[in-house]
Amino acid sequence: MPSDRSRPQMRIAKISAHVAPTSGYKYDVFLSFRGPDTRRTVADVLYESLVDAGISVYRDTEELTVGESIGPELVHAINDSRIHMPIFSEGYASSSWCLQELAHMVKCRSESAGHEIVPLFYGVSPSDVRLRTGSYSEALLKHERRYGEETVREWKEALREVADLSGWDARDAGALGKLIKALVQELLIKLKKRQKVLPDHLVGIYDRVRDVMQMLDFGSLDIRFVVVHGMGGIGKTTLAKAVFNEIFPLFDCCSFLSDIQDNDIVTLQKRLLSDILKRYPDFHDADGGVNILRERLRNKNVLIVLDNVDKIEQLRELTGNGDWLGPGSRIIVTTRNLGLLAREVMGQQDDVPFLPKNYYAYEMTGMNPWHALQLFSKHAFGETLPPDDLETISSEIVATTRGNPLALEGLGSFLRGESLKIWAETLERATKVPDRRVQENLRISYEALSFEEKQIFLDIACFFNGIESTAAAYVWKDWGLFPESGLAALMNRSLLKIDHHGRLQMHDQIRDLGREIVREENYLNAGSRSRLWDSNECLRVLREPIDYQRKSTVESLRLQFPEVQTLSSQEFAALPKLRSLHVERVKFTGDYKNVFRELRWLSWDHCPADFDATNFFPSDLVVLKISCSELRDDWPGWHQITKSSKLKVLELEECSRLTRLPFLSALSSLERLIVRNCQSLVELDESIGKLKALKELIIRGTVLGPVGSYLPPRSVICSL
Repeated sequence: MPSDRSRPQMRIAKISAHVAPTSGYKYDVFLSFRGPDTRRTVADVLYESLVDAGISVYRDTEELTVGESIGPELVHAINDSRIHMPIFSEGYASSSWCLQELAHMVKCRSESAGHEIVPLFYGVSPSDVRLRTGSYSEALLKHERRYGEETVREWKEALREVADLSGWDARDAGALGKLIKALVQELLIKLKKRQKVLPDHLVGIYDRVRDVMQMLDFGSLDIRFVVVHGMGGIGKTTLAKAVFNEIFPLFDCCSFLSDIQDNDIVTLQKRLLSDILKRYPDFHDADGGVNILRERLRNKNVLIVLDNVDKIEQLRELTGNGDWLGPGSRIIVTTRNLGLLAREVMGQQDDVPFLPKNYYAYEMTGMNPWHALQLFSKHAFGETLPPDDLETISSEIVATTRGNPLALEGLGSFLRGESLKIWAETLERATKVPDRRVQENLRISYEALSFEEKQIFLDIACFFNGIESTAAAYVWKDWGLFPESGLAALMNRSLLKIDHHGRLQMHDQIRDLGREIVREENYLNAGSRSRLWDSNECLRVLREPIDYQRKSTVESLRLQFPEVQTLSSQEFAALPKLRSLHVERVKFTGDYKNVFRELRWLSWDHCPADFDATNFFPSDLVVLKISCSELRDDWPGWHQITKSSKLKVLELEECSRLTRLPFLSALSSLERLIVRNCQSLVELDESIGKLKALKELIIRGTVLGPVGSYLPPRSVICSL
């Protein structure tokens, strides 16, 4: 080796300092090459390609150096580089400088598992580098005369070791462009430069990744959108990141735009173009961005992730709905509102989002119980499963989250190291009130609703979950809430589903959010809230009217009791704004004249046979549901029902002693009559044919004979 008395060195090195290196190293890649052989060809092209891809590169300008041994600056650069890339050319071995660099690379690799050598063979073969053929053997003989056998033996061993590594063959100059592109993609994977940071504890994600990748169908050259939709906090962004990390090397260029809803469109366009073009474009408005995107993306095979889209303009002004992109491009969209995409690209039919053939929807649902328990355990115990003595309570706490990853992480982290007393208290709290962290994510979807949509949402959360949507729509329409568009908005934001029976289905976590929003109207004074569903709170409001008469704003009420409770008209007089009443095992007494003036919905389960209330059914009642009752044909309430001239829906279910319906003819506004499981019903009054407004008749579970002759021709008959 050269002595320490080597001549002073002037070093000129080109470093891509503007690119952030992989964590833990100063540089991502150290390029070693002989300038006269490769400069202005492979070395320059590779360097520019690496920098354009966001890789931090140290490139030594060897021909401008003075001296024979590599100095401390170069040694530090090799030590501080994650990947070492020697470019073996015809004259590489003739440079003692290159051989010293190579020997130090091999030393670093042997001493640290973090270093990796990726050789590139340009104009020579691996056999040449192994010193079996060609100029390398001749060059080493010359070096031996000058540097001695020991030094050259070290260089020979380094050459042979690196030649045996998996490398890249660049001897075909015509294919150099494709090779460098593939090489850069491999380095990106090794360095994880473009990979998105995922949570430390991932559970159950890979099945979902597989499902989304099947939708993406990389064998197809079409331009394809996959829309990942679901409620807030459910893991849409995490899934998009995991898919992105798996597939980005397959594309010419890629971009992951996070938190789109928090940025203006011009900023987003510049971020996208910066990712694609590797430089920050200059324009000042959305139209300027559209023009550049249309021009620069047209022939590129791109992967774009648009995270948290909440306006259709974002999709249109970033991708042109796919019209700007090259064949095989893929766009992944995450959103809480599938409907905004459906309405824009294709419209909607029957309130069901309808996407065109190049759009595919993937609904992000909660984790299954097993995966949920694992995720919770990793945060609570640092283990895959809970210890035996905490398994039961862990499973109970996990059940309260309904598989929401954010809730699982929050609760698990909170309970880590806490006493069993805290665990029990947390379980009680989580059962009653949704986790605040998850609630705030879900609340984002709620806050985006219109006033009318919010009222429908709260009604379902508090009372109408599991109810047929058609019946509820009648009262919402009467209240001026536009139920058709309102329900569609809730479904599009993954806040609601309607099952194949037409019943409203709201996830428990979302239901709890709605109820918490109502509680927030007034935590201290229940009578000042709009909706009450807890029977104990309802009784306090009804039976302590002195505290509530002046302030009561209750519009909807639910009372459910294990035994019959008697409530008087005087008690209900404290609720002048009551519009919706849901009661079970309640006996009403007193005169209700002017008490239920605003009432539009009444559902009455286990209605007692004795009935002595007067003026009970208001004239403006729209929906009446009576179920699980032993009412007879002579029940006094039937006559009072006929005074409800605006009644549109009448549902009778499991009224086991009812044999006939003699009072129907007076219900001139009735549009929907449903009789289910009234097993003793044998007669339907012929006057039903006079119900000119009747649109739907459903009779099931009775011994009633044919009824078609009673009905006007326009009626819908569903009889079982």
